[in-house]
Amino acid sequence: MHSNLLHHLTLLVEVQVLQLNLAEVEEPIRNRVADSGLIQLELSELIKIDCVELDFTNMLKEGMVVIEKEFRAKVAELNECDYAGKGVGLTVNPDAIIPDWAWMVVSSKLSKAEFVVVGGLESAKAEALRKGIENVDNEAYKDARIIVRGCDEACGPEGLLLFLNKVRPLVKSIMFGEACSTVPVFKKK
Repeated sequence: MHSNLLHHLTLLVEVQVLQLNLAEVEEPIRNRVADSGLIQLELSELIKIDCVELDFTNMLKEGMVVIEKEFRAKVAELNECDYAGKGVGLTVNPDAIIPDWAWMVVSSKLSKAEFVVVGGLESAKAEALRKGIENVDNEAYKDARIIVRGCDEACGPEGLLLFLNKVRPLVKSIMFGEACSTVPVFKKK
Protein backbone atom coordinates (compact mmCIF):
# COMPACT_ATOMS: atom_id res chain seq x y z
CA MET A 1 0.00 0.00 0.00
CA HIS A 2 2.92 2.31 0.81
CA SER A 3 4.36 1.87 -2.71
CA ASN A 4 0.93 2.49 -4.19
CA LEU A 5 0.66 5.78 -2.30
CA LEU A 6 4.17 6.75 -3.36
CA HIS A 7 3.28 5.98 -6.98
CA HIS A 8 0.16 8.23 -6.80
CA LEU A 9 2.13 11.08 -5.23
CA THR A 10 4.75 10.79 -7.97
CA LEU A 11 2.05 10.95 -10.64
CA LEU A 12 0.49 13.98 -8.94
CA VAL A 13 3.83 15.80 -8.90
CA GLU A 14 4.42 14.94 -12.57
CA VAL A 15 0.99 16.31 -13.52
CA GLN A 16 1.67 19.56 -11.64
CA VAL A 17 5.05 19.93 -13.38
CA LEU A 18 3.39 19.36 -16.76
CA GLN A 19 0.76 21.99 -15.96
CA LEU A 20 3.49 24.48 -15.06
CA ASN A 21 5.32 23.73 -18.31
CA LEU A 22 2.11 24.18 -20.30
CA ALA A 23 1.48 27.52 -18.60
CA GLU A 24 4.91 28.67 -19.75
CA VAL A 25 4.27 27.49 -23.32
CA GLU A 26 0.91 29.26 -23.56
CA GLU A 27 2.50 32.70 -23.50
CA PRO A 28 1.62 34.41 -26.76
CA ILE A 29 4.21 34.19 -29.49
CA ARG A 30 5.50 37.66 -30.28
CA ASN A 31 6.17 38.80 -33.80
CA ARG A 32 9.36 40.74 -33.19
CA VAL A 33 9.40 42.06 -36.76
CA ALA A 34 5.94 43.58 -36.32
CA ASP A 35 6.95 44.97 -32.92
CA SER A 36 10.10 46.54 -34.40
CA GLY A 37 8.24 49.16 -36.44
CA LEU A 38 9.77 47.93 -39.69
CA ILE A 39 7.57 48.18 -42.77
CA GLN A 40 7.93 45.13 -44.99
CA LEU A 41 6.90 45.85 -48.54
CA GLU A 42 6.58 43.86 -51.72
CA LEU A 43 6.68 46.39 -54.53
CA SER A 44 4.14 44.34 -56.48
CA GLU A 45 1.60 45.40 -53.82
CA LEU A 46 1.82 48.91 -55.28
CA ILE A 47 0.49 47.70 -58.65
CA LYS A 48 -3.21 48.55 -58.73
CA ILE A 49 -3.81 48.14 -62.48
CA ASP A 50 -4.37 44.79 -64.22
CA CYS A 51 -2.17 44.42 -67.27
CA VAL A 52 -2.64 42.56 -70.55
CA GLU A 53 -0.69 42.11 -73.74
CA LEU A 54 -2.04 42.86 -77.21
CA ASP A 55 -0.04 41.21 -79.97
CA PHE A 56 -1.28 42.67 -83.24
CA THR A 57 0.72 40.39 -85.54
CA ASN A 58 -2.56 38.82 -86.72
CA MET A 59 -3.64 42.24 -88.05
CA LEU A 60 -0.76 42.28 -90.55
CA LYS A 61 -0.66 40.80 -94.04
CA GLU A 62 0.89 37.36 -93.54
CA GLY A 63 1.93 38.54 -90.07
CA MET A 64 4.65 40.69 -91.61
CA VAL A 65 3.44 43.83 -93.37
CA VAL A 66 0.92 46.61 -92.71
CA ILE A 67 -1.53 47.10 -95.55
CA GLU A 68 -3.26 50.24 -94.35
CA LYS A 69 -6.85 49.55 -95.40
CA GLU A 70 -6.83 45.93 -94.12
CA PHE A 71 -4.97 46.94 -90.98
CA ARG A 72 -7.43 49.70 -90.09
CA ALA A 73 -10.36 47.32 -90.66
CA LYS A 74 -8.86 44.76 -88.25
CA VAL A 75 -8.09 47.42 -85.65
CA ALA A 76 -11.71 48.59 -85.90
CA GLU A 77 -12.80 45.06 -84.91
CA LEU A 78 -11.03 45.32 -81.54
CA ASN A 79 -13.46 45.46 -78.64
CA GLU A 80 -12.14 48.37 -76.61
CA CYS A 81 -14.23 47.26 -73.62
CA ASP A 82 -11.95 44.22 -73.30
CA TYR A 83 -9.16 46.65 -72.39
CA ALA A 84 -11.12 49.15 -70.28
CA GLY A 85 -9.26 50.12 -67.12
CA LYS A 86 -6.30 47.89 -67.92
CA GLY A 87 -2.70 48.56 -68.74
CA VAL A 88 -2.01 47.34 -72.27
CA GLY A 89 1.39 46.33 -73.58
CA LEU A 90 1.50 46.31 -77.38
CA THR A 91 3.69 43.81 -79.15
CA VAL A 92 4.15 42.45 -82.66
CA ASN A 93 6.31 39.99 -84.58
CA PRO A 94 9.84 41.46 -84.27
CA ASP A 95 10.54 40.66 -87.94
CA ALA A 96 7.45 42.54 -89.18
CA ILE A 97 7.69 45.83 -91.04
CA ILE A 98 5.67 48.28 -88.93
CA PRO A 99 5.42 52.00 -89.67
CA ASP A 100 5.35 54.16 -86.55
CA TRP A 101 1.82 55.38 -87.23
CA ALA A 102 0.50 51.79 -86.91
CA TRP A 103 1.28 51.80 -83.18
CA MET A 104 -0.66 55.03 -82.85
CA VAL A 105 -3.68 53.62 -84.72
CA VAL A 106 -3.86 50.60 -82.40
CA SER A 107 -3.37 52.73 -79.31
CA SER A 108 -6.08 55.20 -80.34
CA LYS A 109 -8.59 52.32 -80.50
CA LEU A 110 -7.78 51.50 -76.87
CA SER A 111 -9.04 54.79 -75.43
CA LYS A 112 -10.73 53.05 -72.49
CA ALA A 113 -7.46 51.48 -71.36
CA GLU A 114 -5.74 52.95 -68.31
CA PHE A 115 -2.59 53.27 -70.42
CA VAL A 116 -0.97 51.76 -73.52
CA VAL A 117 2.77 51.09 -73.89
CA VAL A 118 5.02 49.38 -76.41
CA GLY A 119 6.81 46.24 -75.30
CA GLY A 120 4.27 43.63 -74.32
CA LEU A 121 3.13 42.49 -70.90
CA GLU A 122 6.42 43.16 -69.08
CA SER A 123 6.42 46.78 -70.25
CA ALA A 124 2.80 47.16 -69.12
CA LYS A 125 3.63 45.77 -65.68
CA ALA A 126 6.62 48.11 -65.40
CA GLU A 127 4.39 51.09 -66.22
CA ALA A 128 1.75 49.93 -63.72
CA LEU A 129 4.45 49.73 -61.06
CA ARG A 130 5.76 53.18 -62.01
CA LYS A 131 2.24 54.59 -61.63
CA GLY A 132 1.84 52.79 -58.29
CA ILE A 133 5.11 54.23 -56.99
CA GLU A 134 4.13 57.67 -58.27
CA ASN A 135 0.92 57.45 -56.21
CA VAL A 136 2.59 56.33 -52.97
CA ASP A 137 1.32 58.25 -49.95
CA ASN A 138 4.38 60.15 -48.76
CA GLU A 139 3.06 60.38 -45.19
CA ALA A 140 2.93 56.58 -44.93
CA TYR A 141 6.71 56.44 -45.28
CA LYS A 142 7.77 59.55 -43.37
CA ASP A 143 10.59 58.57 -40.97
CA ALA A 144 9.87 54.89 -41.65
CA ARG A 145 12.27 51.97 -41.64
CA ILE A 146 11.48 49.93 -44.75
CA ILE A 147 12.43 46.46 -45.88
CA VAL A 148 11.80 45.96 -49.59
CA ARG A 149 11.16 42.23 -49.81
CA GLY A 150 13.72 40.39 -51.88
CA CYS A 151 11.47 37.56 -53.05
CA ASP A 152 9.25 39.87 -55.08
CA GLU A 153 9.85 39.09 -58.75
CA ALA A 154 7.53 41.76 -60.12
CA CYS A 155 9.76 44.79 -59.97
CA GLY A 156 13.33 44.24 -61.16
CA PRO A 157 16.11 46.80 -60.76
CA GLU A 158 14.16 49.58 -62.50
CA GLY A 159 11.25 49.32 -60.08
CA LEU A 160 13.59 49.17 -57.10
CA LEU A 161 15.35 52.35 -58.20
CA LEU A 162 12.08 54.16 -58.87
CA PHE A 163 10.88 53.28 -55.38
CA LEU A 164 14.20 54.22 -53.77
CA ASN A 165 14.24 57.60 -55.48
CA LYS A 166 10.63 58.27 -54.43
CA VAL A 167 10.97 57.43 -50.72
CA ARG A 168 14.65 58.14 -49.93
CA PRO A 169 13.96 61.78 -48.91
CA LEU A 170 11.21 60.59 -46.55
CA VAL A 171 12.48 57.48 -44.75
CA LYS A 172 14.94 56.79 -41.93
CA SER A 173 16.30 53.68 -43.60
CA ILE A 174 15.77 51.27 -46.47
CA MET A 175 16.87 47.66 -46.48
CA PHE A 176 16.52 44.93 -49.07
CA GLY A 177 15.76 41.28 -48.38
CA GLU A 178 13.76 39.53 -45.69
CA ALA A 179 13.47 40.46 -42.02
CA CYS A 180 15.81 37.60 -41.11
CA SER A 181 18.46 38.63 -43.64
CA THR A 182 18.60 42.19 -44.93
CA VAL A 183 21.10 44.26 -46.87
CA PRO A 184 21.28 47.90 -45.76
CA VAL A 185 20.66 50.20 -48.72
CA PHE A 186 20.20 53.67 -47.24
CA LYS A 187 20.27 55.24 -43.80
CA LYS A 188 19.48 58.89 -43.12
CA LYS A 189 22.33 60.69 -41.42
